[in-house]
Amino acid sequence: MASFPSQRLWTPDYFRAFVVLLGVSLVFITLMSFMALYAAQRFSVNDTAAGFAASAFVAGGALSRVLIGKYLDFIGRKRTLIIVLFVFVACALLYPLTDHYALLILLRVVHGAAFGVASTTVTSIAITMVPVGRLGEGLGYMALAGTVSNAVGPLAALQLNERASSLWVFGFTLICTLVALIAALLMNVHERAPTVDEYSRRWRIRGSDLVDPKILPIALVGLLTTLGYSVVMTFLPAYLVGLNMVNIASLFFLIWAFAMLMVRLFAGRLHDRYGDNAVIPGALLSLVAGLVILAVASAPWHFIIAAFLGGFGHGAALPGLQTAGIKRTTSDRVPIATSTHYLALDSGLAIGPVMLGFIIHLAGYSVLYFAGAGIVTLGLLVYWLGHGRNAARSGA
Repeated sequence: MASFPSQRLWTPDYFRAFVVLLGVSLVFITLMSFMALYAAQRFSVNDTAAGFAASAFVAGGALSRVLIGKYLDFIGRKRTLIIVLFVFVACALLYPLTDHYALLILLRVVHGAAFGVASTTVTSIAITMVPVGRLGEGLGYMALAGTVSNAVGPLAALQLNERASSLWVFGFTLICTLVALIAALLMNVHERAPTVDEYSRRWRIRGSDLVDPKILPIALVGLLTTLGYSVVMTFLPAYLVGLNMVNIASLFFLIWAFAMLMVRLFAGRLHDRYGDNAVIPGALLSLVAGLVILAVASAPWHFIIAAFLGGFGHGAALPGLQTAGIKRTTSDRVPIATSTHYLALDSGLAIGPVMLGFIIHLAGYSVLYFAGAGIVTLGLLVYWLGHGRNAARSGA
């Protein structure tokens, strides 16, 4: 059993990186949970257009991630982070002033692109701050920013809008952005200067310049995992309405977030001590079990068990996959590997509801969640064939 190195993980700069990621994640989740409602109320658009006002953010993030991995070190990591956080400030100020639906969509795309760059950049910065041998732990703690955001963001959006107005929601995102900007300005960042060869090829665009082929097997598992997860986040409230259990929805997502929080406190340390296979297969199986229970659930306690198993699996799987992917690449390609990982997760969340939603009308919600479980099971198979068996042979 390996022992941890003596270097500190929670240095002041690592904490500042966490604050930055927490701030931008809170903005992302808060507005994702609020924007469809806001678009419908402000511009009187239909449900499809209102939904697009939310998802346009994800589209912008996916577009920016394709390029930022290649050019991050040419621009400079801290400089990039500061620039996009100023874009965040501008977007927060412009939302209340936007008076046309088309302009709102444009603003959402720009804001999403800034988020894609910010999250990729701050994660790449944080990776350089993690001591050798503690990558799983370091990325697991950074993933807590998303866990906290998923718990706080929707609640903040709905309560502020209901008790005050939409202006307060945008004010909340502005405060989150300013806190992230201050943390970024105070952060000491280790910059990596591009080599002469990289500089000569800076305008060449190939597939390997946009995605890292070495982590594609892991990224594919992340894509399949988020495909399965997307049917929970998108369709569970409607499923519970049909079962006359609408009051269970809030409790379900609270338990899901709590399970994610708990597992991320120790899964990274377990990963660093015992390797990829000690965490990822079990996490994927736990998510599969949660989806299967959702498919056959008929009582409130079924949903509680499903939330715990699903949140446990989802919370351990994503940072575990990111850790495994980063270990497959080289230090100079960490930004590209990071953008590849996030691009896979964004794609799963974006296409999952569209690709699987038709099942509801054809066969019902039970079949939908069985399908989600099948997709995550496929992800487990891809993991084992593409990475897990090799990790087992090498003892990694």
